[in-house]
Amino acid sequence: MSITLRRFILVMLGIIAGVAAWPLIELLLHYQRIFPGYFSFSVVQGVVFGAVLGAFFGSGEGLTSKEKGKIPRGTLTGIVSGSIGGAVGFTLGQGILFLVVHNTVSSFYTHRFLLVPSARIIGWVILGVAVGSSEGIRAKSFKKSLVGAGGGLLGGLFGGAAIEYLSIVFPKFPYARLAGMMIFGSCTGLFYGLIERGASPGALRVLNGTSRGREYGLAQNKVTLGSDKKNDIVLTGYDRVASRHAVFRVKRRDVYLRAEDQKAPLLVNEQPIHGEQLLKYEDVIQAGSAKIFFRTDH
Repeated sequence: MSITLRRFILVMLGIIAGVAAWPLIELLLHYQRIFPGYFSFSVVQGVVFGAVLGAFFGSGEGLTSKEKGKIPRGTLTGIVSGSIGGAVGFTLGQGILFLVVHNTVSSFYTHRFLLVPSARIIGWVILGVAVGSSEGIRAKSFKKSLVGAGGGLLGGLFGGAAIEYLSIVFPKFPYARLAGMMIFGSCTGLFYGLIERGASPGALRVLNGTSRGREYGLAQNKVTLGSDKKNDIVLTGYDRVASRHAVFRVKRRDVYLRAEDQKAPLLVNEQPIHGEQLLKYEDVIQAGSAKIFFRTDH
Protein backbone atom coordinates (compact mmCIF):
# COMPACT_ATOMS: atom_id res chain seq x y z
CA MET A 1 0.00 0.00 0.00
CA SER A 2 1.37 3.39 -0.98
CA ILE A 3 1.80 6.17 1.58
CA THR A 4 -0.64 8.35 -0.37
CA LEU A 5 -3.29 5.64 -0.14
CA ARG A 6 -2.53 5.24 3.57
CA ARG A 7 -3.21 8.93 4.15
CA PHE A 8 -6.47 8.70 2.22
CA ILE A 9 -7.52 5.72 4.36
CA LEU A 10 -6.75 7.68 7.55
CA VAL A 11 -9.06 10.46 6.38
CA MET A 12 -11.78 7.93 5.51
CA LEU A 13 -11.36 6.23 8.90
CA GLY A 14 -11.92 9.60 10.55
CA ILE A 15 -15.11 10.18 8.56
CA ILE A 16 -16.40 6.69 9.36
CA ALA A 17 -15.54 7.21 13.04
CA GLY A 18 -17.61 10.41 13.06
CA VAL A 19 -20.54 8.55 11.48
CA ALA A 20 -20.20 5.69 13.99
CA ALA A 21 -20.05 8.03 16.99
CA TRP A 22 -23.02 10.16 15.90
CA PRO A 23 -25.88 7.79 16.87
CA LEU A 24 -24.27 7.17 20.27
CA ILE A 25 -24.03 10.90 20.93
CA GLU A 26 -27.62 11.38 19.81
CA LEU A 27 -28.67 8.58 22.18
CA LEU A 28 -26.87 10.30 25.04
CA LEU A 29 -28.62 13.56 24.18
CA HIS A 30 -31.96 11.78 24.21
CA TYR A 31 -31.31 10.48 27.74
CA GLN A 32 -29.54 13.58 29.01
CA ARG A 33 -32.13 14.00 31.76
CA ILE A 34 -30.88 10.92 33.62
CA PHE A 35 -27.50 12.57 34.30
CA PRO A 36 -27.12 14.50 37.56
CA GLY A 37 -25.82 17.57 35.74
CA TYR A 38 -24.54 18.90 32.44
CA PHE A 39 -20.94 18.53 33.57
CA SER A 40 -21.14 14.74 33.99
CA PHE A 41 -23.16 14.45 30.78
CA SER A 42 -20.55 16.39 28.83
CA VAL A 43 -17.69 14.27 30.19
CA VAL A 44 -19.48 11.05 29.21
CA GLN A 45 -19.97 12.53 25.74
CA GLY A 46 -16.23 13.11 25.49
CA VAL A 47 -15.42 9.59 26.67
CA VAL A 48 -17.81 7.98 24.17
CA PHE A 49 -16.71 10.06 21.21
CA GLY A 50 -13.04 9.68 22.14
CA ALA A 51 -13.35 5.89 22.50
CA VAL A 52 -15.00 5.51 19.09
CA LEU A 53 -12.58 7.84 17.33
CA GLY A 54 -9.62 6.24 19.08
CA ALA A 55 -10.75 2.74 18.10
CA PHE A 56 -10.87 3.63 14.41
CA PHE A 57 -7.60 5.56 14.34
CA GLY A 58 -5.89 2.98 16.53
CA SER A 59 -6.65 0.28 13.98
CA GLY A 60 -5.27 2.42 11.14
CA GLU A 61 -1.67 1.22 11.28
CA GLY A 62 -2.68 -2.44 11.21
CA LEU A 63 -5.13 -1.89 8.39
CA THR A 64 -2.79 0.15 6.19
CA SER A 65 0.21 -2.13 6.76
CA LYS A 66 -1.99 -5.24 6.42
CA GLU A 67 -0.60 -6.56 9.69
CA LYS A 68 -3.60 -8.09 11.44
CA GLY A 69 -1.73 -8.49 14.72
CA LYS A 70 -1.42 -4.72 15.10
CA ILE A 71 -5.16 -4.11 14.74
CA PRO A 72 -6.41 -5.35 18.16
CA ARG A 73 -3.49 -3.78 20.06
CA GLY A 74 -3.88 -0.52 18.21
CA THR A 75 -7.65 -0.50 18.64
CA LEU A 76 -7.39 -1.10 22.39
CA THR A 77 -4.70 1.58 22.78
CA GLY A 78 -6.86 3.99 20.78
CA ILE A 79 -9.94 3.30 22.92
CA VAL A 80 -8.04 3.87 26.16
CA SER A 81 -6.22 6.96 24.89
CA GLY A 82 -9.34 8.43 23.31
CA SER A 83 -11.45 7.80 26.42
CA ILE A 84 -8.90 9.45 28.68
CA GLY A 85 -8.50 12.34 26.25
CA GLY A 86 -12.26 12.80 26.05
CA ALA A 87 -12.65 12.76 29.84
CA VAL A 88 -9.74 15.13 30.49
CA GLY A 89 -10.56 17.41 27.57
CA PHE A 90 -14.22 17.83 28.35
CA THR A 91 -13.56 18.18 32.08
CA LEU A 92 -11.08 20.97 31.39
CA GLY A 93 -13.35 22.52 28.76
CA GLN A 94 -16.32 22.60 31.12
CA GLY A 95 -14.12 23.93 33.94
CA ILE A 96 -12.93 26.79 31.72
CA LEU A 97 -16.50 27.42 30.61
CA PHE A 98 -17.63 27.60 34.24
CA LEU A 99 -14.91 30.12 35.08
CA VAL A 100 -15.68 32.20 31.98
CA VAL A 101 -19.40 32.31 32.63
CA HIS A 102 -18.99 33.29 36.27
CA ASN A 103 -16.16 35.78 35.85
CA THR A 104 -16.86 37.47 32.54
CA VAL A 105 -19.44 40.13 31.80
CA SER A 106 -20.36 39.82 28.14
CA SER A 107 -23.24 40.19 25.73
CA PHE A 108 -25.46 37.28 24.75
CA TYR A 109 -23.84 37.03 21.32
CA THR A 110 -20.29 37.14 22.69
CA HIS A 111 -21.20 34.44 25.18
CA ARG A 112 -22.99 32.22 22.66
CA PHE A 113 -20.78 32.65 19.61
CA LEU A 114 -17.34 33.12 21.18
CA LEU A 115 -16.88 32.20 24.83
CA VAL A 116 -18.86 28.95 25.01
CA PRO A 117 -17.57 27.49 21.69
CA SER A 118 -13.98 28.48 22.52
CA ALA A 119 -14.10 26.71 25.87
CA ARG A 120 -15.52 23.57 24.29
CA ILE A 121 -13.05 23.63 21.42
CA ILE A 122 -10.28 23.33 24.01
CA GLY A 123 -11.86 20.02 25.02
CA TRP A 124 -11.98 18.86 21.40
CA VAL A 125 -8.31 19.79 20.94
CA ILE A 126 -7.24 17.71 23.94
CA LEU A 127 -9.34 14.81 22.68
CA GLY A 128 -7.73 15.11 19.23
CA VAL A 129 -4.23 15.12 20.74
CA ALA A 130 -4.99 11.95 22.72
CA VAL A 131 -6.45 10.15 19.72
CA GLY A 132 -3.69 11.25 17.37
CA SER A 133 -0.91 10.13 19.69
CA SER A 134 -2.39 6.65 20.28
CA GLU A 135 -0.43 4.94 17.47
CA GLY A 136 2.84 6.38 18.78
CA ILE A 137 1.96 5.07 22.24
CA ARG A 138 1.31 1.60 20.80
CA ALA A 139 4.59 1.70 18.87
CA LYS A 140 6.42 3.06 21.95
CA SER A 141 7.77 5.89 19.84
CA PHE A 142 7.96 9.35 21.39
CA LYS A 143 8.52 11.02 18.02
CA LYS A 144 5.56 9.24 16.45
CA SER A 145 3.41 10.24 19.43
CA LEU A 146 4.42 13.88 18.87
CA VAL A 147 3.58 13.61 15.16
CA GLY A 148 0.17 12.18 16.00
CA ALA A 149 -0.41 14.74 18.73
CA GLY A 150 0.31 17.54 16.26
CA GLY A 151 -2.15 16.12 13.77
CA GLY A 152 -4.73 15.58 16.50
CA LEU A 153 -4.25 19.13 17.78
CA LEU A 154 -5.02 20.67 14.38
CA GLY A 155 -7.78 18.18 13.75
CA GLY A 156 -9.33 18.94 17.12
CA LEU A 157 -9.06 22.67 16.53
CA PHE A 158 -10.73 22.73 13.12
CA GLY A 159 -13.00 19.76 13.72
CA GLY A 160 -14.08 21.00 17.13
CA ALA A 161 -14.89 24.40 15.66
CA ALA A 162 -16.99 22.68 12.99
CA ILE A 163 -18.94 20.69 15.59
CA GLU A 164 -19.63 23.72 17.75
CA TYR A 165 -20.44 26.29 15.08
CA LEU A 166 -22.47 24.06 12.77
CA SER A 167 -24.86 23.37 15.65
CA ILE A 168 -25.06 27.11 16.43
CA VAL A 169 -25.45 28.35 12.88
CA PHE A 170 -27.85 25.59 11.82
CA PRO A 171 -29.75 24.76 15.02
CA LYS A 172 -32.70 23.21 13.17
CA PHE A 173 -30.63 21.09 10.82
CA PRO A 174 -30.90 17.54 12.23
CA TYR A 175 -27.54 16.43 10.86
CA ALA A 176 -25.42 19.39 11.95
CA ARG A 177 -23.66 17.35 14.63
CA LEU A 178 -23.13 14.47 12.21
CA ALA A 179 -21.49 16.82 9.71
CA GLY A 180 -19.34 18.33 12.45
CA MET A 181 -18.19 14.91 13.69
CA MET A 182 -17.33 13.81 10.17
CA ILE A 183 -15.29 16.99 9.68
CA PHE A 184 -13.58 16.41 13.03
CA GLY A 185 -12.57 12.88 12.06
CA SER A 186 -11.45 13.81 8.56
CA CYS A 187 -9.41 16.78 9.82
CA THR A 188 -7.66 14.59 12.39
CA GLY A 189 -6.74 12.05 9.71
CA LEU A 190 -5.73 14.72 7.20
CA PHE A 191 -3.47 16.70 9.51
CA TYR A 192 -1.96 13.52 10.94
CA GLY A 193 -0.94 12.50 7.42
CA LEU A 194 0.43 15.94 6.56
CA ILE A 195 2.53 16.24 9.71
CA GLU A 196 3.71 12.64 9.34
CA ARG A 197 4.92 13.48 5.84
CA GLY A 198 6.78 16.56 7.07
CA ALA A 199 8.41 14.60 9.91
CA SER A 200 9.57 11.73 7.70
CA PRO A 201 12.91 12.17 5.85
CA GLY A 202 12.03 9.44 3.38
CA ALA A 203 10.17 6.23 2.71
CA LEU A 204 10.82 2.54 2.07
CA ARG A 205 9.10 0.58 -0.70
CA VAL A 206 9.21 -3.21 -0.93
CA LEU A 207 10.10 -4.24 -4.47
CA ASN A 208 9.41 -7.97 -4.54
CA GLY A 209 7.66 -10.90 -2.92
CA THR A 210 4.54 -11.06 -0.78
CA SER A 211 4.85 -7.45 0.43
CA ARG A 212 5.60 -5.99 -2.99
CA GLY A 213 4.36 -2.39 -3.35
CA ARG A 214 3.99 -1.70 0.36
CA GLU A 215 5.45 1.60 1.52
CA TYR A 216 6.59 2.58 4.99
CA GLY A 217 7.26 6.08 6.28
CA LEU A 218 10.10 6.97 8.64
CA ALA A 219 8.30 9.32 11.02
CA GLN A 220 9.89 7.78 14.10
CA ASN A 221 13.48 7.68 15.31
CA LYS A 222 13.80 3.89 15.08
CA VAL A 223 12.13 1.53 12.61
CA THR A 224 12.75 -2.20 13.00
CA LEU A 225 12.58 -4.75 10.18
CA GLY A 226 12.26 -8.53 10.37
CA SER A 227 10.01 -11.55 10.22
CA ASP A 228 8.66 -11.17 13.76
CA LYS A 229 5.26 -9.46 13.90
CA LYS A 230 6.49 -7.10 16.61
CA ASN A 231 8.65 -5.25 14.05
CA ASP A 232 7.55 -2.00 12.45
CA ILE A 233 8.18 -3.54 9.01
CA VAL A 234 7.17 -7.19 8.96
CA LEU A 235 8.60 -9.34 6.15
CA THR A 236 6.87 -12.70 5.95
CA GLY A 237 7.20 -15.19 3.11
CA TYR A 238 10.83 -14.29 2.40
CA ASP A 239 13.92 -16.49 2.71
CA ARG A 240 16.72 -15.78 5.17
CA VAL A 241 14.95 -12.94 6.97
CA ALA A 242 15.79 -12.98 10.66
CA SER A 243 13.32 -12.39 13.46
CA ARG A 244 14.82 -8.93 13.89
CA HIS A 245 16.91 -8.42 10.84
CA ALA A 246 17.81 -4.72 10.75
CA VAL A 247 17.01 -1.34 12.20
CA PHE A 248 16.70 2.06 10.54
CA ARG A 249 17.64 5.04 12.67
CA VAL A 250 16.62 8.58 11.82
CA LYS A 251 19.04 11.30 12.90
CA ARG A 252 17.83 14.74 11.95
CA ARG A 253 17.03 14.24 8.22
CA ASP A 254 19.47 11.38 7.68
CA VAL A 255 18.60 7.68 7.74
CA TYR A 256 21.09 5.03 8.87
CA LEU A 257 20.82 1.27 8.49
CA ARG A 258 22.36 -1.30 10.83
CA ALA A 259 22.22 -5.09 10.90
CA GLU A 260 20.65 -6.60 14.01
CA ASP A 261 21.50 -10.22 13.22
CA GLN A 262 25.06 -10.65 11.98
CA LYS A 263 24.26 -14.07 10.53
CA ALA A 264 21.44 -12.75 8.34
CA PRO A 265 22.40 -11.26 4.95
CA LEU A 266 21.95 -7.48 4.68
CA LEU A 267 23.15 -5.66 1.56
CA VAL A 268 22.93 -2.12 0.18
CA ASN A 269 23.30 -1.92 -3.59
CA GLU A 270 24.52 -5.54 -3.52
CA GLN A 271 27.31 -4.69 -1.09
CA PRO A 272 27.40 -5.93 2.52
CA ILE A 273 27.22 -3.16 5.08
CA HIS A 274 29.66 -2.68 7.94
CA GLY A 275 28.42 -1.12 11.12
CA GLU A 276 25.89 1.68 10.62
CA GLN A 277 25.54 2.91 7.03
CA LEU A 278 24.08 6.20 5.85
CA LEU A 279 21.46 5.61 3.17
CA LYS A 280 21.27 7.66 -0.01
CA TYR A 281 18.45 8.31 -2.46
CA GLU A 282 17.60 5.26 -4.58
CA ASP A 283 19.65 2.84 -2.49
CA VAL A 284 18.34 -0.72 -2.77
CA ILE A 285 18.45 -2.69 0.47
CA GLN A 286 18.39 -6.48 0.43
CA ALA A 287 17.35 -8.24 3.62
CA GLY A 288 17.42 -11.95 2.92
CA SER A 289 15.48 -12.37 -0.31
CA ALA A 290 13.51 -9.16 0.20
CA LYS A 291 14.48 -6.04 -1.75
CA ILE A 292 13.55 -2.57 -0.50
CA PHE A 293 13.92 0.75 -2.28
CA PHE A 294 14.82 3.84 -0.26
CA ARG A 295 13.81 7.32 -1.35
CA THR A 296 14.31 10.60 0.44
CA ASP A 297 11.94 13.54 0.77
CA HIS A 298 14.70 16.15 0.71
